[in-house]
Amino acid sequence: MRYVRSLLLVLSLFFLAVAPPGGSPAATLVLEVANIRSSQGSLWVGIYESEEDFLNRERARLVRHPVRSTGSTRLAIDGLRVGKRYAIAVFHDENDNGELDTNLLGLPAEPYALSRPLQSWLRKPRFDEMCFVFSPDRALPPLRLR
Repeated sequence: MRYVRSLLLVLSLFFLAVAPPGGSPAATLVLEVANIRSSQGSLWVGIYESEEDFLNRERARLVRHPVRSTGSTRLAIDGLRVGKRYAIAVFHDENDNGELDTNLLGLPAEPYALSRPLQSWLRKPRFDEMCFVFSPDRALPPLRLR
């Protein structure tokens, strides 16, 4: 009987560690960011879970990755729930000021990429256009900075 209780306790702890609140298991998303033209600064990755969060810096999960070389790099984002919708925005903070610099029209002046292609250049992208359902078995295509 003691063995059965110990086994149940271990299994319970295992499933609590693997399945975060919300029921689905957590996994790691591996992103490839391509077209890095400068070896200066940092890549900032914003992970968004809803329309209300999308492109809102205060509500995003932010991950900073120092840039060491040009070309492409791979980033690992831990703790994403399998089967949940997410949208990704990446920008190369070339001057490392922690902000996405913009031009006089308010358009990005630093390289950026989104999890899906833009639907329109005349407005901000929407979450439902950029989101994807996360599965560790299906990789996103490389995010190409523009």
